[in-house]
Amino acid sequence: MLFSEVAARAAAFLGLSMESHGPVLPPCILTYLFLLAAPVPRQFAFEPDSVAYEDPDTGLKFSSYTSARGISWRVAIPEDIPEGDKIFDTVLQVEAPIDVGWAGFAWGGHMTYNPLTIVWPNGNDVVLSSRIAYGYYSPPEYPNAEYRIVKTGTHVNATHFQITAVCTGCSRWGDEDIGFTELDPEYDSTLAFAYGDYPVDTPEDPSSTFGIHDSLGHPVFSLGTQAKNADFASKIEQL
Repeated sequence: MLFSEVAARAAAFLGLSMESHGPVLPPCILTYLFLLAAPVPRQFAFEPDSVAYEDPDTGLKFSSYTSARGISWRVAIPEDIPEGDKIFDTVLQVEAPIDVGWAGFAWGGHMTYNPLTIVWPNGNDVVLSSRIAYGYYSPPEYPNAEYRIVKTGTHVNATHFQITAVCTGCSRWGDEDIGFTELDPEYDSTLAFAYGDYPVDTPEDPSSTFGIHDSLGHPVFSLGTQAKNADFASKIEQL
């Protein structure tokens, strides 16, 4: 956005006067808006919200974020990424309190037009559902992301449930008409989560409907420094 547009919107919001050459803003506001409009050098970017985590069940290294609700979302990727189109398998691990109805993860950092991974408890099992949202309503199933649940890292106890799954199709999505988006394996990435405290309608069915989220967030994951695993393919093949 141009600085003039930022200033004009700020003036309208603050109810300040407008001159022919633009809004009349106090110097302190002008300085603040200039800083907002200026690009932020990478070395001054925000610190990631994630931390490094090594899973005792699978031995994989993850970039992990834990929300205030006590839900942890963890991502693992290969150390060696193909050149060109960055198409590679990923691993997602979700650990949540047993009273969470469902927990969702958005690989593109927002609700719509990117792979969504939705998980929920079902007795002594954990169900995973691949979804994609085209609007702000219950997302339909998404066949272009395929998952293999890793039994080693999937379990339920009295207080928590956890699921670990290998995803093929979560690192790149889109089509020729709208273009493709890729998960960046080298730098910090803003991903997204949501959860609902109310259980899904049919827990045993991966295509079950469920209610609107109770909370959401957009944490920054440091995939390049925390999530990479050497010999990734052989490790997940053995799980």
